[in-house]
Amino acid sequence: MSMLNNFILAVCTTEKDCVSGSGPIFFCHTEEELQKTSLYLEKILDAMAHEVRPGTMILVKH
Repeated sequence: MSMLNNFILAVCTTEKDCVSGSGPIFFCHTEEELQKTSLYLEKILDAMAHEVRPGTMILVKH
């Protein structure tokens, strides 16, 4: 039996038109707000934040 070890918990973005899906998406107005939100979620969810592209971060559980 295999176990899923790595998965995306949330997405934070400043680009409303570039992100969609069924998971939690946090829309931020500025780059500073994006960084703060990602950092807070990283600590709360015990996850890692990764920048996918400028203005978009994913939070991944490793």
